[in-house]
Amino acid sequence: MRASTLAVDVGGVLYYDEPFDLAWLQGVWELAQEDDPTLTMDAFLQAVRDFYRHRTPGTPPPSLFPPNGTKSWQCVRERWTSLVQPIPGAVDALGQLAGEYETCIVANQPLECLSALGAMGIEQQVRLVALDSLVGYAKPDPRLFEWALDRLNWKPEHTVVVGDRTDHDAAPALALGCSAAIVNVDGGWSAPAEVDPEIEAVYRGLETRQGYTSEGSARYWSVAALGDLADVLWAGGREECCPWPSQEVHP
Repeated sequence: MRASTLAVDVGGVLYYDEPFDLAWLQGVWELAQEDDPTLTMDAFLQAVRDFYRHRTPGTPPPSLFPPNGTKSWQCVRERWTSLVQPIPGAVDALGQLAGEYETCIVANQPLECLSALGAMGIEQQVRLVALDSLVGYAKPDPRLFEWALDRLNWKPEHTVVVGDRTDHDAAPALALGCSAAIVNVDGGWSAPAEVDPEIEAVYRGLETRQGYTSEGSARYWSVAALGDLADVLWAGGREECCPWPSQEVHP
């Protein structure tokens, strides 16, 4: 397979997801305590543990202490760009890749992501930005990828989907006939300044990533950072492919 087109995710690939989650949790705590001053931090943290333990993958987050979850998420959206923490080297890596391959963005992100991509200089480097909030389909629904490929007249067999989740990115990509590369970034993010240390500590201890298992695939790679993908693509994908992870974790 010789790739010529790339469909790149945003969260977990270009910037960290975790600061948004933590800002949201802090907002939920403050709003919930306003409603019920008897609510203790211990009780709130247990609710957070239960929420992430039973959370359905792919569902939007505002369902903790409703309606405060929704209110807090709206506040997070209003300050989206200020919460962005780019993954080190990712923006430069995207620029280098976009110089060699036709590139687009395909992501589950709110509309505010557009401003963030513009501020990072990313929107100008890609052919198309396809967000679930714009298109109406959300990953893992393959129709979000199909929508982007149809508009760009790209062939799946020449397209590599780059994401951070095997269930949201690799699975639908392989089903469509694309190749897939999963980026496994380190935990180099920082909590927003207002986040209570107890909330941060519990969040860091949670297994907030979703596992997925499948058969191995010759059209799948796992890389440590976006910049490492260039070596795989420039070699024509002939390296030994990483096995499909049985314990892969995702935000």
